[in-house]
Amino acid sequence: MTAPLARVEALPVAEPLRLPSLERELVHRWLVWDAWVGGKRRVDLHPLVLSAAAHRDAVRVAERAWALVSAAADRAASDPEERARYRLHPDVERLAAASRAGGDAGSVARVDLLLREDGRFVACEVNADCPGGYNETLALPRLARAAGLARGLAGPLRDPTFVAGRLADRLVERSGGPGSPRGVVALAYATAYAEDLQVCALLERLVRERGGRAVRVSPTALVEAAGGGVAVRGERVAALYRFYPVEWMAGQGNVAALARATAAGALASLSSFACIHAQSKLAMARAFAHDRAAAAEVFPETVAFSDLERGELERARASWVVKRDLSRVGDHVFVGALTSPEEFREILAAVADVERCSGEAAARAHAVAPAPAGPSLGANDAGQAWIAQRFVPQAPLATPWGTRLVTLGVYLMDGAFAGYFARLSPTSHCSHDALALPVFVEDASAVAARAPLEAAP
Repeated sequence: MTAPLARVEALPVAEPLRLPSLERELVHRWLVWDAWVGGKRRVDLHPLVLSAAAHRDAVRVAERAWALVSAAADRAASDPEERARYRLHPDVERLAAASRAGGDAGSVARVDLLLREDGRFVACEVNADCPGGYNETLALPRLARAAGLARGLAGPLRDPTFVAGRLADRLVERSGGPGSPRGVVALAYATAYAEDLQVCALLERLVRERGGRAVRVSPTALVEAAGGGVAVRGERVAALYRFYPVEWMAGQGNVAALARATAAGALASLSSFACIHAQSKLAMARAFAHDRAAAAEVFPETVAFSDLERGELERARASWVVKRDLSRVGDHVFVGALTSPEEFREILAAVADVERCSGEAAARAHAVAPAPAGPSLGANDAGQAWIAQRFVPQAPLATPWGTRLVTLGVYLMDGAFAGYFARLSPTSHCSHDALALPVFVEDASAVAARAPLEAAP
């Protein structure tokens, strides 16, 4: 019997995280503090298992998708007219330009793939700015092993994900190696959110295990250092990891200092500020506009909202999904097939109005550069481009929780495969309450050339 391309493997224990030892390790060792959402588990241990063929297809699609949105970002960087389409705040554009000027191009991204009914993967979006999930990528495969996972239908199961350790390695390297002689690693996050803290707390541990020095900070805590660069608490910062979207930094008083340090090569960020154009969902639409055939190989048809007639979207409601450019974790995503005709009509009217107003706001924001100490438009005012993307009918998977749809996140470091982050949802809308699972690959030969047999922390 041929193994399915992707399946959820039931563990011997029906509810493994009800075992106190496993739940304690999830929370206390791996710092997964948001394991429950709305009274339901957000993580579980029954793994998603990929065949060797599915793994190869996922890696191919994700790496090609990244190459296409990166090329779209390069075109935006070199062409002011193209760049204006993204409607980014001038502060955000300033940081992106500084990264390009300083040669700071490092990236950690996650490409989200949907499994189509024909068994092939297609990329529905790219998170190029600050993807998360690192805690789960370390915790869930190890806890699945502890709960009894052994082997699959086609042989040994391998954990191919090493993104968290590789990210920590890069941060230590950019700080000058063990001891961080060039300056500390600053881990910036939204300090009001525990789920953001857990990511930076884990990375802090991994950086320190590698001999680096790290400090968790608010994004506004970085200040200009005497003699150039930036500092925190009186100590120079060499590497900046942000679990904080760059568009949220618009209007911060330290943007000019960050831009100067980055352009001078004194500060390296992961991801680079220059990744913001690739982060925008508009990059997928611009990839289609540039080379439709190449984009169609890996993306569903994607167009700028303003380039489609609203009547077409209304008439073919079930065939379209409408998304905001910089939305994250399923926010500002409207699936026509899950929406009534009346609701979808109202959504389209509201989006058209927001697009018109935000376009005018973006034009005003770019017309006159804001004074460094003066007020500036918030990123939410100036950065609302919307896209429409063809709906993708997905292959349903049988799981211990009933039939579910999978969104397979493929991590990439500088455009190359670094692991997986899988989520299940009951409908074609993957959001905050999707169920995260460990991912394994059958047949060690499928991953041996790209990753260790077992990923290390």
